[in-house]
Amino acid sequence: MAAALHESWNMHILSLDTTTDVSSIAVTNSGVLLAEYNFSHHMDLSRRLMPGIIHILKDCSLELEDLDAIGVSIGPGSFTGIRIGVVTAKTLAQTLGIPAAGVVSLDILAHAFGYLPGAVICPIIKVRKGEVYYAFYKAKKGTVERITEYGALPVSDLAQEAEKINGKTIIFCGDALETAGPELEDALCGRAVFAPAWLSYPQASVLSKIAREELLSGRAGDIRSVAPYYIRKSAPEARLECK
Repeated sequence: MAAALHESWNMHILSLDTTTDVSSIAVTNSGVLLAEYNFSHHMDLSRRLMPGIIHILKDCSLELEDLDAIGVSIGPGSFTGIRIGVVTAKTLAQTLGIPAAGVVSLDILAHAFGYLPGAVICPIIKVRKGEVYYAFYKAKKGTVERITEYGALPVSDLAQEAEKINGKTIIFCGDALETAGPELEDALCGRAVFAPAWLSYPQASVLSKIAREELLSGRAGDIRSVAPYYIRKSAPEARLECK
């Protein structure tokens, strides 16, 4: 565990989410958002990410050397996107000699709804046709508490899991809504509420809030502990194991 940081520390955090088709970069100072940049990378993330970082820092009148910490989404989501984001974050943190915090993408999506006391939230991220990554959360006091394990399921099985969750409605969010939404709506008989499209992707500004809390508590900071979280193996890895 890393040493806890003092809450009054004037902390510039660069946060990166690259787990979905829409990537997000944010810069915050002591919890206050300075700038956020969201973009569809069109499978060109490796070329666009670092220029995006330099661009947003320039907009904030900052240099890389002004950063005090880095937050990065570690997955689940796009295997390639996760690897690019984590490698970029760790390389920057190591080069600059600053701490880093890894945050699960499902947690980022759910935290956007922490202001709805008692709400049940289920972020869903695309895996492959008919399947989603998911977890269930409950909102409380401006944050969220995860009430299930992280998992990957076919949409039909997720609907069955949702039926076991107490509460009148469940807020679903995430990039899998477009394909999974109709099936969930039919299966849950009015209990499913769908978040607007602009909340379908993890926001780096939300990531930064979580990362800051982790860094201040000492639960994060060690660069070596930041690693991709895939939930399941990639198709090539699975094929290799079968040989």
